Amino acid sequence: MTLDLDTFLTALYTIVDDLYQQHYAHRKPNRPGRRPEMSDSEVLTLTICAQWHGKSDRKFLRKVREHWRSYFPRMLSQSAFNRRSRDLAGVLVNLIDVVAEELGAYGASYQALDCVPVPLMRRCRGKRRKLFCDEAAIGKGGSDRDWYYGCKLLLSVSAEGVGTGFTLAPADTEDRWVAESLLCWRSGEWARPLCAADLPLRSNGKRYVGPTGAVWPRCGAGEATGAPYLCDNGFFGAFWQTHWREDYGAVVLTPKNYVGADAHRCKRQHSSWKQIVETMNGHLERTFGLHFPGARSKWGLMTRVAAKIVAMNIGIFLNRLYCRPKLALETLFNC
Repeated sequence: MTLDLDTFLTALYTIVDDLYQQHYAHRKPNRPGRRPEMSDSEVLTLTICAQWHGKSDRKFLRKVREHWRSYFPRMLSQSAFNRRSRDLAGVLVNLIDVVAEELGAYGASYQALDCVPVPLMRRCRGKRRKLFCDEAAIGKGGSDRDWYYGCKLLLSVSAEGVGTGFTLAPADTEDRWVAESLLCWRSGEWARPLCAADLPLRSNGKRYVGPTGAVWPRCGAGEATGAPYLCDNGFFGAFWQTHWREDYGAVVLTPKNYVGADAHRCKRQHSSWKQIVETMNGHLERTFGLHFPGARSKWGLMTRVAAKIVAMNIGIFLNRLYCRPKLALETLFNC
């Protein structure tokens, strides 16, 4: 059953408004000036809904003004809406964790980690570095291992596909450094991730090469869990896995960790369970337009990425509420 537009918008707004009023409304500072024409819940609802409508905010807002006036009679201009949306970026990031708790994601038997490329612009433009500083770089990624300019997104999902946290890093950052920040920030509020100088020398006497830019945002890492993390071999390393287990209490498993007579069967089971994060990364790319998100600043990029993960989680929530297949996100409603 595909939801009609009225049911979808009503359910989406109700969920967002209830969570906002419960967790964030009392924290909002009192600002001087006239009262905003749209409430924060309306701006959040439209920001999340926009992730199902392609990559052009201009086209989406034009559609809202022309066809959805009965739902949003006090629609803002595009520049005003973008400012309000970026102002609520912190709320969007924290909604990931709040919705994940509502869906019981932290009680899952495991979580899966994987990186996905986030191209921000074409390589020829990216080399000029006119919009981003050390948040983006040129690196390889994706199933085709092609070069791109942008960031690398590390996503953590539960066994049910619910996003529980994320971190962003320049595209040329090694997967283990991105995981180091996420697992460190989950372990404690004031924990500091390792840097290259903290690691022992390699077997050839050379030092490890650390991230070339910032790994962020700290508030997007999510909550710690006692369940193991399933990853691919890009996260393997005796030093790293021992460090994560002893210092952060995080058990990280890769296919290389399975040895003995049952190794082949365990690797197949590992790959089967880890498939969920690859499925959700695929939804972020195809359904929610993760590639070339249209961001023009670090703050705008965080807003868009967080909105896509929140949309993914709320989509699973609505599918469960209306007895639909839990991962049927692309066909959730008729727009």
